[in-house]
Amino acid sequence: MPSRHPLSHAQQALWFLRRVAPTSGVYNTGVALEIRSAVDLSRLDRAISEMVARHELARSTFDEPDGEPVRLLHGHRLADLDVRELPQADDPSLSRAVRAELIAPFALEQSGAFRFTLLRRSATNSVLLIAGHHIATDATSNWLMLRDVMQVYRGLTEGEEHRLTSPVGSYDEYVTKERALLASPRGARLERYWHELCENALPVTIPTDRSRPTTPSNAGRTYHLQLGEDRLGPLRETARAAGVSLFSFLLGTFQSLLHRYTRQNGFLVGCPTTTRMSPAMREVVGNFINTLVFRGDFTPTTTFRDAALAADQQVKNGIARVGYPFELLTRTANRPRTSAGSSLCRVTFNMIGTATPDPLLRLLLDGAGDGKPVPFADLLLAPYELPQAEGQLDLAVSVRQSTESLAVDFRYDVDLFDPDTIERFARYFVRAVDAAVADPDRPVSRLRLVEGAELAGLLGLGAGGSVHD
Repeated sequence: MPSRHPLSHAQQALWFLRRVAPTSGVYNTGVALEIRSAVDLSRLDRAISEMVARHELARSTFDEPDGEPVRLLHGHRLADLDVRELPQADDPSLSRAVRAELIAPFALEQSGAFRFTLLRRSATNSVLLIAGHHIATDATSNWLMLRDVMQVYRGLTEGEEHRLTSPVGSYDEYVTKERALLASPRGARLERYWHELCENALPVTIPTDRSRPTTPSNAGRTYHLQLGEDRLGPLRETARAAGVSLFSFLLGTFQSLLHRYTRQNGFLVGCPTTTRMSPAMREVVGNFINTLVFRGDFTPTTTFRDAALAADQQVKNGIARVGYPFELLTRTANRPRTSAGSSLCRVTFNMIGTATPDPLLRLLLDGAGDGKPVPFADLLLAPYELPQAEGQLDLAVSVRQSTESLAVDFRYDVDLFDPDTIERFARYFVRAVDAAVADPDRPVSRLRLVEGAELAGLLGLGAGGSVHD
């Protein structure tokens, strides 16, 4: 019989959302590798079994046996390796097949929150996909599982048994500590802080191309933007001179853009943040994500430097109080979810670091720029980018930093926005970044988003007084 285990607040929220839309894949996530060499299927299957044996969440189902949602831990593997043959599939066809497998709904009650798929175009060209539901995983967990699989595969290939040791901590310990924190005097102080920050504030709302549907499709797309070394160097120097982190400078600039674009003030922007703070949790698979909310307050004289400093202080305050669950905040602050989504956060901004001591991940990140495969055991591996978190929110902006560039992804809800609108917003973000770097002491109120031919076109249509001027 499987053993019963309580859920964290994040898991409870995801269980509720899954019950509302059981066929949606909007909260699916995953990691994938392109393999440009022959794969030994028996080794790969055994490596997956070894990884699953190490991580409890990979052997867990979720259900409500007595009306209370719980995690049920099993002693055996729940999902087999599924090999999909796609002979002669071109790149777009392969991409569609990978996407379909990623977003397919999970039968959480029967087969758990993970599946393992090898989509094979030929004997020497395939994609390995580990797909999961966010109720059991996050981005770090996805990489932990992939790393474990590849380490065992390499050991089997080289004739050296690679036994995975159990993580120091467990997800149960995380849930127990979360409950203890919330029941303590510190939990009450955290609640007061977040309530005060959110008081009289509304989620920033970007003007949409269409009315919000009564029943959302939860479908999304991503617009990709690359900021090269010519911008990254000055950005880093400007942030350093202002005494803030690069993330805080970009967050302040993003909030400045939102203020100018929407004309809102006292608005809230979310920031997905890890709660994996304890060293004991570093090797544990599970959902260790909380959303912090940051407030944007502007006056006519607020400068880009002011915005960056305010953002930096909020980031520091927020990280120190990350243990208070976002979903609990929506209830205690009387901000329940509506058909429009969260009443605290519809737009998010975060930055994903690439610093890692893991040699496999480092190898892949280093090779991501030119697309060349890297050797690992007897395999040739290359990164395979997945569409992630599309359609969860109105807009989710994430920044990935490398040594030479910033990759910025704008993930948006297609029920609300046309591609041209998001592409235009991305251009405005670049314009705001350039303005903040050129003159950090320039008032945000003087930021012009529309210039040149675009401004002339709008003036010709009588739109000179739009919110984008």
